[in-house]
Amino acid sequence: MLKQTQSQKLSQKILPQIIQRQSLLAVPTIALEQMMKQELELNPFLEDLEIVDSDSQSQESDTTDKDKSSDDTESLDDMSKADEYNWDDYFENDSDGYKTNMDFKDNETSKLENLWKDETSFSDNLISQLHMSGLSDKEIYIGEHIIGNLDDDGYLRETDEEILAEIERMKYGTEYENETFSLDDVKNVLNHIKRFEPVGIASHNLVECLLTQLDELAIDSRIKKLCDSILNNYFEEFRLKNYEKICKELQIDQETVNRVFETIAKLNPKPGIAESLEDRSFIYPDLLVTKKDDEYIVTLNDKGIPQLKLNNGYRNMILNEKSKLTKETKDFVQVNFERAKWFLDAIKSRRETMIKVMNSILIRQYDFFENKGEGLKPMYEKDVAEDINMDISTVSRTVRGKYVQTDFGIYELKFFFSNYLKTEEGDDVSTKEIKNKIKEIIEKENSAKPLTDDDLANELNNLGFKIARRTVAKYREAMNIPKARLRRKL
Repeated sequence: MLKQTQSQKLSQKILPQIIQRQSLLAVPTIALEQMMKQELELNPFLEDLEIVDSDSQSQESDTTDKDKSSDDTESLDDMSKADEYNWDDYFENDSDGYKTNMDFKDNETSKLENLWKDETSFSDNLISQLHMSGLSDKEIYIGEHIIGNLDDDGYLRETDEEILAEIERMKYGTEYENETFSLDDVKNVLNHIKRFEPVGIASHNLVECLLTQLDELAIDSRIKKLCDSILNNYFEEFRLKNYEKICKELQIDQETVNRVFETIAKLNPKPGIAESLEDRSFIYPDLLVTKKDDEYIVTLNDKGIPQLKLNNGYRNMILNEKSKLTKETKDFVQVNFERAKWFLDAIKSRRETMIKVMNSILIRQYDFFENKGEGLKPMYEKDVAEDINMDISTVSRTVRGKYVQTDFGIYELKFFFSNYLKTEEGDDVSTKEIKNKIKEIIEKENSAKPLTDDDLANELNNLGFKIARRTVAKYREAMNIPKARLRRKL
């Protein structure tokens, strides 16, 4: 009983911490759906409206009215005084919970046939794990930059120093623009991410990736030590399957070498590839922006989300049996009532905040939506935070890993935020617009004589964009466009 009580209290402490840090706000809709289903299984004070029979709902309603006229008039002092919790207040104020489908039923503005246009990478899953990891907000900010730089195989090809430099460059306009970041900060967060699922993700190289996975394996200590030694000191021999040399150097027999090789062979050399293939689903937009007549409409795309509410049947059972409850049962009831309330409130808050943020983006980027993907303006998270009267950290969590579907494509919310350059007329222009111009120019170039970075800079200056050759090269590399000589075709 002691162990069971301790476990329940631990669950209570973890959930408020998650909600207080607004982690639910940072979770993409698909991940939220899984969290809600899991919470439904764990918490008896929550129920899904879709699986409640209409007759039983009606019966529950009648029962509830009777309870309010009898049981609810009592104060439940024997429970509330001991626990300093106003049970009646919570019972009487329980709402229908979090309803979603009502908003989308027969909603002609929701073009659901276009929901899956682009494939999602494994980064959304990693972002969800990051926000649920218990790391500080500052560490989460670092982690988002690390995850954003992973290649398709799941490796971090940039050095820790390069990641730190990028964070320092990109922090302007965010809540961390006055924050100091160190190399140790980056290394600490990276070590956490490498142990996310799939283990070994964000490693700098193959050996580091395999060693991280090996460290997490529960296997014979002698075999584990030999695997570690081979990966650190005899990797080339391992790659070339030079069994004889390894046997001689480590003074082990052929059978042991086979066991070591089998163990290492089971490790995943490309964790990003495995995750991507497993998650070969399509992007599920969190928000929808549609235009009806001359008005833009923002809706939350939570059609598949469970419709949660408080479980009246369980509530009534507790009220009827309140005098017979043991202390352990009272503790269980209090923990799970609080948990249910916090969970429902957090989901509602998430919904309202996402709508507010998207409306602010829509207003500030009105020309972009009117011109169907062209004319993106410079915008910072702090701009939106001022619009909706919330902290920058709230905006930052809202836009990370979320997507919006428009009539002309699907965009990640953080796509709308960028640095800027100035035109000859002194107007601000988004760096994303510059990148698009570079891409357009290269697509139209003579493939037999491709444009150099100097040529691209001159072309952009002729178009009125004040930009240096070095900046052009940086943007070109960021878009994975090769140098001129590598683009040449006969």
